[in-house]
Amino acid sequence: MQELVRRVLILLTVVLLQPWTAHAHVGSPDVFFDGQIGPYPAHIAIRMPSVIPGRAQIEVRPQTDKAVAVSFLPLYSKTSIKNAPPEEMAESVVGEPGLYSGQLWLMSVGAYSIEVRLSGANGEGAARIPVNSVATHQLPLSPFLSSLFLGLGSLLTFGILAIVYVAAGESMLAPGAPVRRADRVKGLAASSIAAVILVLLLVGGWNWWKADEREFRRSLREGAWPDLAASVETEGRQRILHLVLGEKAFKPDYAIPLLLDHRKLLHLFLIREPDHDVFAHLHPVRRGGKTFDLALPALPKGDYKVLCDFTLSDSGLSSTAAGTVHLPAIPAAPATASENVTVQPDPDDSWAMAPADSIPSARAAEAVFLLPGGVRAVWKAHPPLRAKHDAHLEFTFRDSAGRPIPLEPYMGMMSHAAILRADGKIFAHLHPTGNFSMAAQSFFAAKIAREASKDAGGGAPVEMDHSTMHHGPSSGQSDSSIVLPYEFPSPGDYRIWVQIKTGGKVLTAAYETSVAP
Repeated sequence: MQELVRRVLILLTVVLLQPWTAHAHVGSPDVFFDGQIGPYPAHIAIRMPSVIPGRAQIEVRPQTDKAVAVSFLPLYSKTSIKNAPPEEMAESVVGEPGLYSGQLWLMSVGAYSIEVRLSGANGEGAARIPVNSVATHQLPLSPFLSSLFLGLGSLLTFGILAIVYVAAGESMLAPGAPVRRADRVKGLAASSIAAVILVLLLVGGWNWWKADEREFRRSLREGAWPDLAASVETEGRQRILHLVLGEKAFKPDYAIPLLLDHRKLLHLFLIREPDHDVFAHLHPVRRGGKTFDLALPALPKGDYKVLCDFTLSDSGLSSTAAGTVHLPAIPAAPATASENVTVQPDPDDSWAMAPADSIPSARAAEAVFLLPGGVRAVWKAHPPLRAKHDAHLEFTFRDSAGRPIPLEPYMGMMSHAAILRADGKIFAHLHPTGNFSMAAQSFFAAKIAREASKDAGGGAPVEMDHSTMHHGPSSGQSDSSIVLPYEFPSPGDYRIWVQIKTGGKVLTAAYETSVAP
């Protein structure tokens, strides 16, 4: 009885506080932005809460020597923009000139766009950065609160029974009149009925609580989501990779609603295990609601880790699914261009091999990876990397004579990069603008434009497609250099792949590094 009371009191508290729980990365939930906000170049770090509702910690560092006003506004995907809460003002950090910080409550599970607005003497601007508001942990109930709930629940239960007993047996008596045996019987009968009702309510609350807790645990996003099944078949002289996304998570006839990201529904990464010496960035095509096919390039045989980035079109949420697959040997006679093939390869597919002896260590002052054609990919010298600190990953590219080479957009970006911890538990897909989903950003841009158009009496606008956007080098960079904003979420050994395009060819550099606590 007391345990039931304790559970229901906890349940009531949970309902009142609304801690509902619900990523495109694995083990790397924080979001980073590097770009122009109106007249101000700025770096933004958004550190996400592990429980929902929870407070996101936001830091903004604009590149200006003048004071600016910084504000944050959460825009939720499932409610109208005009119903957004009031903006929160950031404060300057004492002892850190040019750094502003603040907190923002995220009350619901789902996709948010955090609007960061800067206003100062040089003008005003805003950037909207999409984030996933999901729970990754379940907080335990402290022994103190457990005992408190138990005591309050017991007091409430016996108080209700006492009130019912007195109301039924004594409320109609005149002042000073003695309580008769019949009155006591009536009180006992009423309190007995009330006790049965309370027990039924407590049992129902217990069952509801357990069901809700099971649903909560299913919604936790501590790693990759959803499940991903991968297999390879040889069809003629092609190796076809078959993917099923969410076979266990979704119903058999479910069609996953996807947004185009750089004009692709999926971004698939294949990394050969255990040495991480082969890396591929590929783009499957949809064959069914949850099924996708891919014409494999000439990847060598072996066991591969599979990581698949996508963004949902109905919610703006982005996630990464993960799995494994074994690639058989390449067919003896590879398919030729003139031959009819089952699946056409995507023109933006790319892959590279990087044996261990070719990968430089980032412990050197400048780590240099030698690319085909004599191109030198240089990871600029940097302080020792630490978890939860700005890594400022800066790379420059030179020809064999040491001259800078011009970079070209690769799927709308000056670079794509991937980071994988040695144990495979952390993965991130980066761009020079940040590690957020461009598809999710376009989702919110379209939502805001639709609502503005509706309020103005116009039709729905065409959704933006960031895949064609050219993000050039930021202030202080040449057109042969890139900077990737990121913070390693935890210590460990990492492999980093950096992709650029020059002379019409995609090149992939690889590095290894260690991150300290």
